[in-house]
Amino acid sequence: MVVNDILDEAKDVLGKCSTSYIFKRITDAVRLANNLGKFDAAIGNMDICVCDGCVTLPYDVGTILGTDNGGAPSLIRDQWFQYHVNGPGVQKYVPWGYTDELGSVTTFKDPSEPVKLIAEVENALDSNKLIRVFGWDENGKRIYTLGSGGILEDGFIVPTVYGFVVPNPDAPDIARIDRIQKEVTNGFVKLIAVDSATLETHTMIGYYQPWETNPSYRRIRVPNRNWVRIKYRKKDLEVKGAQDWINIDNREALLLLLRAVKLRLDNQFELARTAETEGMRLLSNEAEALRPPGLNAPQIIMPDWDAFNNGIERLYY
Repeated sequence: MVVNDILDEAKDVLGKCSTSYIFKRITDAVRLANNLGKFDAAIGNMDICVCDGCVTLPYDVGTILGTDNGGAPSLIRDQWFQYHVNGPGVQKYVPWGYTDELGSVTTFKDPSEPVKLIAEVENALDSNKLIRVFGWDENGKRIYTLGSGGILEDGFIVPTVYGFVVPNPDAPDIARIDRIQKEVTNGFVKLIAVDSATLETHTMIGYYQPWETNPSYRRIRVPNRNWVRIKYRKKDLEVKGAQDWINIDNREALLLLLRAVKLRLDNQFELARTAETEGMRLLSNEAEALRPPGLNAPQIIMPDWDAFNNGIERLYY
């Protein structure tokens, strides 16, 4: 489920409080369930469309545990493999049956050529919010621009004006981006690459959530198929927004654990333990009910011929 599915009920449990406080206490409840060892709340699955064999994964993907390329399992090769004598080097070709980790990136798509950048904010309160981009121009030179004190500063600011988009006239075309710095905003922010001569839109290369301040995403390279399925471990269990996914589908159990967190903060430890025990009991019962039946152990009959003549058999499991 997502946080928004239980937000109203969470308010009833916690009482009058801010939304950010509710997110913190839901995080505590999820961590409580995870730490009790009944299941791993940080494990997730994801199906993603593939474009040109390159996939930038969402912000919450921490460690990639397994991949299926177009439905076929593949071996994961880390960044060190490119230096192996039998490795691929820096070539873009990936043999069938392999997935290459490319490290962390700050945009979900790289500019195809040197471009200007514009930012589109979706909330009027985000006008003049800071977005600073760091990188290199088309000649491989680090981009510096004059700061407010007349001193050269690394990177350049992308203007943020609600309802109006314009590139920074003092910034050169950027060919490669290595870092982005962003203020906390009230809404989402799009980062768009545009043609430096005509200012026509090339493509959207970033779409940042309000809480993101230093965007960083894992990127992998796979054989050029239509889709890839990954199993992954989340970066953390922290709840940051109403649309965050929680790996607990039992609403009643999660609310009981949330109540246990609140009672513990109120120094009502006995009642907290009761709520915690009941919440985990519901999760355990659900896990048992959903567990598929396993294979029965084979039964092997080994006859003892002397006993067999007397009508007796020995049964082994």
